[in-house]
Amino acid sequence: MKSTFAKIVDKTVGAVLIFAAATAVLRYYTTLDYAVFSAIAVTACVLIMSGFAGKRKAEKLKISEAAADMFYDFMFFDDSAPSRLLMNGLKRAGASAVLKGKTVYVGKTAAFCAFDSQLSQRSAARAIARAKHFGAEKLVLFCKAPPASLPDVEGFSLKTVSGDDTYALFASLGALPDRKFEKRKRKRFAAFEHALGKDKLPKYFLLSASMFALTALIGFSVVTFICASVSSVLFVAACAYNAANARKNRRRKKDRADANDC
Repeated sequence: MKSTFAKIVDKTVGAVLIFAAATAVLRYYTTLDYAVFSAIAVTACVLIMSGFAGKRKAEKLKISEAAADMFYDFMFFDDSAPSRLLMNGLKRAGASAVLKGKTVYVGKTAAFCAFDSQLSQRSAARAIARAKHFGAEKLVLFCKAPPASLPDVEGFSLKTVSGDDTYALFASLGALPDRKFEKRKRKRFAAFEHALGKDKLPKYFLLSASMFALTALIGFSVVTFICASVSSVLFVAACAYNAANARKNRRRKKDRADANDC
């Protein structure tokens, strides 16, 4: 997951590129002052619209820390562990649950757990086929994140439960997995790892070049010059950070090779 600093950098680079493109296009049709003013308005509208869209998506995918811990713990179990724990929980609640493969059946309802990654349409279709084969008329898909799309089958009911709702059900049934491994604590400067990654090098370079070009285009401005300088510093810092990581990785590979030779 990206840090807040990395997200700010991405939005800043995007804003500068949109502003520069809008200014360049409008400059052909009007004066520089009006082009800059119009470009600022266009950039602001794009950022506001993308901000609303990104916020809705983030809220949809966001899960609580307890739910994230549950999905983390399940990674160390076999694929059928979530269904097995769910079946045991349903039995304790008085339901006549049966486990067939990785699917739990309660009467005409089937439950399938897909916690590894976002459920694909093909995986959902195969789960539906298995459920129908055993006489189910309804399938509940328990997921970590909501699937992008699902197959629409005539005469068959399909429902998805994801994120916190999945955790709430498993917790209420006492079907949470035992903790086998603890999460490693984040490094002190972990927030800067994404901000100085390799993918940020071209972004910092474009941001710096765009700001310097903008400074030359509209005349010297302290604000644009400072932004250009900060972008240049970030570019140099990212280069140094990635060079240090590459050197560290080469040293580790060499140490492993020496250990294998011994």
